Amino acid sequence: MVQPRIRQHIACMAIAMVGVTAVAVSAQEHPPTPSGPAPVLVTAREMLKPGYEAEHARLEAEYLAVLNAGNGSEYYLGMGAISGKQQVMFLSGYSSLEEMADVHDYNETMLGEKLAKIDSEHGATLAGVNTDIWRLRPELSNPDIVDLGKMRFMELTRIHVKLGHSPEFTDMLKQIKAGWMKTDPDFHFLLYQQVFGNSKDDSYLVVIAVKSLADLDKHHLTMAKFQQELGENAYKQMLDFESANYDSTASNLYVFTPSMSRLPESWIKDDLEFWRPKPIAEVPAKKSATTQK
Repeated sequence: MVQPRIRQHIACMAIAMVGVTAVAVSAQEHPPTPSGPAPVLVTAREMLKPGYEAEHARLEAEYLAVLNAGNGSEYYLGMGAISGKQQVMFLSGYSSLEEMADVHDYNETMLGEKLAKIDSEHGATLAGVNTDIWRLRPELSNPDIVDLGKMRFMELTRIHVKLGHSPEFTDMLKQIKAGWMKTDPDFHFLLYQQVFGNSKDDSYLVVIAVKSLADLDKHHLTMAKFQQELGENAYKQMLDFESANYDSTASNLYVFTPSMSRLPESWIKDDLEFWRPKPIAEVPAKKSATTQK
């Protein structure tokens, strides 16, 4: 039976900048994390029930504690939505679908009973879950290998293209990529194409991770220059294609959430204050004058 939480049954994650690098699993040891975007990306969007935010956060902390105590094979990045509906997003990445299954089997064998108990409570906090599996389109991406631990925000843009129009979409994206490379070589992104999920069209996902929202400000302010580099005719063709062949697009902004994330130690060791903040110590209440001796 498929578990309600994607992180339990497809579970190894390590992101490099905007991509996800795969971490192989063998025995109870995690080998060194390779760099580069993962060929397979899994997104799990959890829609929270109003009033269940605190309970959801508690269960996420329990889930993380079980994985840490049991040397679980699962790594993932958890993010809270800044825009759109109230939701949390989890990203997991793999070198292949086979590795995804291997990670699932390992976690089920080692921690299945404990994780299942948390899952039974976890479902009650959610209004819905959407899970999708994507494959990287490297020729349409511009990755950059940087320290994920220094990233703080991520923009995810989902593009729904009408069935049968992917070849034209691919040609258009190659022009767009070339235009951005001239406009801003430091603008990095990954593009994934959906292979499994609830979609009636050809769906794509653009992933952009940044250190600060100032990086997104810079990107948005260069749009006019990008149009110029692309050329008037090419830009008009792009707009015409979008109007005729896009079913819809949706772009949302997310903030990294340490309490809902589990990343390799090597990724966060230089920024532990953010990823593993120390609990705030409670200040003892002062004794009143009447109780003091």
